[in-house]
Amino acid sequence: MEGIVDSHVHVSLLPFEGLESMSLAGVRKMIGCSLFFGAKHAETLFDHFHQMLTLSVSNASQNGIKLFVAVGIHPMGTPEDWPRVIDALPSYLEMKDVIGLGEIGLHEGNRREQDVLREQLKVAKECGATVIIHIPPQRRTEITGKTIEIAAAIGMEPGKMIIDHAGLDIIDLIDDFGAIPGLTIRQDGLTPHLLLNHLERFRRGVLNSDYSNLKPCDPLSVPRTVRYLELNGGSPEIIARIARYNAEEFLGI
Repeated sequence: MEGIVDSHVHVSLLPFEGLESMSLAGVRKMIGCSLFFGAKHAETLFDHFHQMLTLSVSNASQNGIKLFVAVGIHPMGTPEDWPRVIDALPSYLEMKDVIGLGEIGLHEGNRREQDVLREQLKVAKECGATVIIHIPPQRRTEITGKTIEIAAAIGMEPGKMIIDHAGLDIIDLIDDFGAIPGLTIRQDGLTPHLLLNHLERFRRGVLNSDYSNLKPCDPLSVPRTVRYLELNGGSPEIIARIARYNAEEFLGI
């Protein structure tokens, strides 16, 4: 299908040829999420945001892809002076091509991570911004529950949240809360085969590759999944929703 949206790409880590391949496979829009692993200073993240909003947007455009950017403090890259980033986030949310905060959330789930997530969600609530939430590979049910607890405590609107890396273990928590499931396709998580077998349960979701260089990744995982679902009898209406229309409607892109 045409018009595919990849709703979560660490685009600053994606080579130019990766963008070209994604475009040839039908990707027309993507969300570039913030992640600078091991960031030590606020300026590191400010430069990272600038790179996404300039070079990455330009490279995507040259390949016929409209790139939208999510900024924020990833739990695997929280600088020591993180409150300075919090203070700057409202100004970034006013910038062209910025659609919200992400990727933010808990990884280890410690008190510091909870404080950073809480402050970012406060900014999102005050600015009416959407957020893309990280769920780690370990203690997933516990950390999803804690994330929802923090969001509910500050009055964050569930419909403004993508809770990413969803799977059968946490989909009920996400649905009961009212957030949008992020459907990250990877061999150690939600595979095309698993998605096909439970397509109805994931129909509210948004497909993504979560491309980065932190682990083996496939920038074509979303179009490959679309093709797999089409060839194996997946509902065309659900395929179109998770590969394009849910993301366009939720993110307003």
